[in-house]
Amino acid sequence: MKRILPLIAIVMSLFLLIGCGAKEVIEDTPAPVVETTPIVEKTPVVTETPEVAKTPAAEETVIEELPEEVAQPLEKDVWVKYMIQPNDYLTKIAMKEYGVVTMWRSIWDWNLDVIGNNPDLIYPYEELSLKKDASEVKEPETCGYEAYTVKKDDTLWSIAKDVYGNSYAWIVLMRDNLEQLGSDYNSITPGMILKVRTSL
Repeated sequence: MKRILPLIAIVMSLFLLIGCGAKEVIEDTPAPVVETTPIVEKTPVVTETPEVAKTPAAEETVIEELPEEVAQPLEKDVWVKYMIQPNDYLTKIAMKEYGVVTMWRSIWDWNLDVIGNNPDLIYPYEELSLKKDASEVKEPETCGYEAYTVKKDDTLWSIAKDVYGNSYAWIVLMRDNLEQLGSDYNSITPGMILKVRTSL
């Protein structure tokens, strides 16, 4: 213990000396001189651009109207209707209409609301919309219509079988007589006159 006390005293005196010496050094150093540079306001430089002389030709330029056939560009692609035939499937339609089997995917995308989620399940006599080049589209042949008088116990299904030879063609009868039938295709009554096509 007697040996430790002198050591503590020496350490404390060193701390005091170091602390006092640091104060003296800080007090002796002069304050730094900060030079302030005067703010010079910049004046904007305005350069005048010479006016371009207007020529009479430039003032009198008249925009001529384009001919109608040039002003309205021709449509490249048009939509046409395709009636699904019995034993049709999308790859067969793609090959028949486009010559490329892989177009079945586009046909499905264009007609998703008609075909639904299963491209393998399509119904005869439904109509699909196909995109075709305008130059390839021929004027559709107009089909003729005949009058058909509904008999007792007739349904669109039975009429389609009698007239078109295929019961699935009832959808064609419904589309052709939509104004008369409305949304209820079971509303046919004896004596009603329906339009039937001369050929499908």
